Amino acid sequence: MPKSFVTLAWTAAACAYLLIVLGAVVRITGSGMGCGDHWPLCNGHLFPSLHDIPTVIEWSHRLFAALVSVLVLALAALAWRGAGSLEPGARAAAYTAAVLLVIQVLLGAVTVKTGLTPVLVILHLATAMLLLGSLIAAAHAPWIPTPSSWIPIGLTFITVLFGALTANLGAIASCGGFPLCNGQLIPTAGPLAWVHWTHRLLAYTLAGYLVWWVMRSVDRRAWGGLLAIVVLQIAIAATMIQLGFPGALQAAHAAVGAGVWGMVVIAAVRPATASSVP
Repeated sequence: MPKSFVTLAWTAAACAYLLIVLGAVVRITGSGMGCGDHWPLCNGHLFPSLHDIPTVIEWSHRLFAALVSVLVLALAALAWRGAGSLEPGARAAAYTAAVLLVIQVLLGAVTVKTGLTPVLVILHLATAMLLLGSLIAAAHAPWIPTPSSWIPIGLTFITVLFGALTANLGAIASCGGFPLCNGQLIPTAGPLAWVHWTHRLLAYTLAGYLVWWVMRSVDRRAWGGLLAIVVLQIAIAATMIQLGFPGALQAAHAAVGAGVWGMVVIAAVRPATASSVP
């Protein structure tokens, strides 16, 4: 694999991760309409007046999205130019990232125009996660996919999306206490509590699955590190619940959650030369 391609892929992946975190900051601070319902302009201007914090945060998010767009398109162009020297998996991942980028941009525009509809916000995040995964896959090629690798990837993806659903539906505070929901194994506080509880159950399941995976993995150190980060994520969530959901911990929860997704993809999409799970 050409070093320039791998370096660009990892750079794009790192920036995509930071963009996801910044997107979470936009949501947590209520800055999603910081540029009004204008897109791609911000409050009707190419360079808006930055006198209020929500506009600064939302405009920074858009500028960073533009940077990620340039990197992803450059990666696709590099894959096209060096098709003969790249692994087929790397090319496919780079082209997939470019397609996901277009979808992501369009979803971002529609989300703003429709006033941050929760379903569109969640789809926007889902596409961002898939984009990050595609960039990691491009940087990690050549790899040999195994059926078992899709289990942690799918479980993590669904867990993250239920976390976004919990946040965007206003279900965060509907499930108090930890580890149970309002002290109950079967919540009776209504649909929102069940949305939150489902997110927690998925997180517990992911942690349990990773314990099992570590026990049977040849490379226990890599999967053990991932398990430690998942446990950290659950600890942040527990602290956040106990302290009344402060914004800083919500941002940390979103950042570590995106990090868990990225690390699951890195660990699951093992290079062809690496040791795999027996």
